[in-house]
Order: sequence, then C-alpha cells, then structure tokens
Amino acid sequence: MSGQIVITGAAGGIGAALADHFLSRGRAVAGIDIAPFSDRTAAMPDFVGIRSDITDEAALERAFDAIAARGPISTVIANAAVTDLAHSDTLSMLYATWSRVLRINVDGAFLTGRAAARRMGRGNIVFVTSSLAMLSQAKANDAAYCTSKAAVEMLARVMALELAPMGINVNTLYPSAVIDTGFFAHWSAEQRRVLAPPTILNGAASALADLPPGAVTGRSLDHARWENERAYRCEWGAA
Repeated sequence: MSGQIVITGAAGGIGAALADHFLSRGRAVAGIDIAPFSDRTAAMPDFVGIRSDITDEAALERAFDAIAARGPISTVIANAAVTDLAHSDTLSMLYATWSRVLRINVDGAFLTGRAAARRMGRGNIVFVTSSLAMLSQAKANDAAYCTSKAAVEMLARVMALELAPMGINVNTLYPSAVIDTGFFAHWSAEQRRVLAPPTILNGAASALADLPPGAVTGRSLDHARWENERAYRCEWGAA
C-alpha cells in the first residue's frame, strides 16, 4: 500500500524504531512527537518530523493538515504514550498522575485517530496498546496505564465499526514483552539488558499497515503470537 505512514511518539522507543523500519522499506514517514527527532532520522529524505502535543487538539489538527498537504496518508500508527514511572498504588496515586496518563494515552489516541480518519481515504489506523489492557493481565501499581490501554482497545473497536464503510481498518497491536523504551530510562544499562528491543513490533506493524481495505478490522494483534505461530499469521492473512 502506498501513501504516507504517520507515527506518533516517533522521536524515541517503539515509534523511532517503526519510523526507521518503514523508511528502510522505502516508505514516506511523517513523525509526530513533542520531543526532538534524532538528527539521523530527521535528515532522511522521505521523513518529515512535526513537533506537536497529541493532546492539543488545534495543534494536532494543524500537524495532520501539513502532513496531508505533503501527500496521501495510508496508515496512522498511534503509538505515543506515557506511564506512571513511580508505579503508585491506587490509594496513594496523585490525581494529577492519573489525569496525565489518561489524557495522553486515551485523549491523545482519540484525537490522533479522529484527525487521521478525517484526512484518509482508504487505509489503516493502528493503536499500539499493551497486554496490560487485557482483564486477565491486570497489574498492581499500574492502574492508570492498564486502564488507559484498555480504554484504547475499546476506542479501536468503536472506530472500526464507524470507519469500515470508509474502507479504513482500525486494529490494535500489543507487545507481549517488556520493551526497552523511555519507561525504563531510569534503569541502568545492566538492568535494561533483560528488556526486548523496540524493534520487535516492526514485522507485525508492517503487516497491519499493508492490510487492504476490509481485510481485518476491530481486532487486536498479539505480537508474540504473530512472531511465533504460523497459523496465527495465516488467520490474519486469510481474514
């Protein structure tokens, strides 16, 4: 599928890995992030980086206007997210912490998905979530993050129903591993050795970005099963 790949949170971690991956495949990539992009990525001829806060509705709309003026948008990967680095329990968590995580992870996902759909023809919207969004994977001391990702899973289901007539697939992608992202920047290099590299979602994200209209929508792709189970990959392809 041709057209631009738009990635939020593209300045680091999973988002930066995805941007590099799609650029290496010859795709045009537009990155959105409040943080600065690496000089190497910013210098790539097929990359444009826009500094924007995904929770600022007006600014995000302007960012998508600029991207759409550059060319058609085929896929949007809503990846930007934060967590409570203190891992507070529910009783002691500050409301400001709760609000920040929900605003960026849920409001930001909603504004990104809406802005994308308003400017896309046919294509794919992918929300990066987490295995912690699943009821069976609830984790103590991560109430804000678990709740936010569960909310995004439901947002994706609703958008899938609404956007199917437009030829836009809406799916989620979640890792079944702990990834070396900014969430663990406070860990030592030795501690981070046990973490998976940010590149582990590249293959699954490519598959979702390449889905033809009406192929698969309203589903969650488990990265580990995608990597390890041929039948699972065939199921997605057959659907």
